[in-house]
Amino acid sequence: MADTSTTVLRLTFGTENGKTFSMEFANPKATVTEAQVQALMQLIISKNVINTKNGALTTIEDGGIVTRSFTDLVP
Repeated sequence: MADTSTTVLRLTFGTENGKTFSMEFANPKATVTEAQVQALMQLIISKNVINTKNGALTTIEDGGIVTRSFTDLVP
């Protein structure tokens, strides 16, 4: 059996149509700060670089580090 763990930075935005849109970035630095995450999210919104089926990104909803573990039970 092998155990694996992955870590991602998940950013969740509000869209023009009132829905949410999330994106993930693999292997974030362990030292990433709240201020850095908020600045990145605000930059993505202000530059309007992402357009979703629910419209442009308009608000910061959530952002954080997600760690997932997986235990292989069937070799």
